[in-house]
Amino acid sequence: MRGQTWTVDFIMGTVVLLFIMINFILLWDSLALRWNLIGKHIGMEASAFFASESLLATSGEPEGWEMLPGFDGNVSALGLVNGRNELNRMKLERLVAENASNYPAIKDRLGLQRYEFGMQVLDLERNDVYYEFGRFSGGGLNNSLNFDRFAILDNDPVIVHMEVWGK
Repeated sequence: MRGQTWTVDFIMGTVVLLFIMINFILLWDSLALRWNLIGKHIGMEASAFFASESLLATSGEPEGWEMLPGFDGNVSALGLVNGRNELNRMKLERLVAENASNYPAIKDRLGLQRYEFGMQVLDLERNDVYYEFGRFSGGGLNNSLNFDRFAILDNDPVIVHMEVWGK
């Protein structure tokens, strides 16, 4: 009788231990997946913020990049303003003109290699789109970031709408 009790206790203890370990592993896997998604989202937020700062707070490098013949190694940073948030129409037109042929190079210059992005310059009522660049997700993605910034275009206030989304 004593040998049978020890065996039953051992088997019950092993079953309880396995149950606890399996639950711990499943919980850990779920948490690791969530942390990974949060980390990716934070990375996308940081990249989107730095891209918008580059476009709306700097004039680019070199400053007159819109006058250069091509988007080769001579353009290291893109900026769309003359002064802080004062959009330069020539730079906007050049960016829109380069959309079809140099979209990947422009993403690289903005630090958005791992993401897709789209940008619109709209009037304050959002009725008219003055300029549009890039690719938009179509609004159906959960992993897209949308944000608006105010700027000035020809002494008129406008909204610069950006959407950054994962592939």
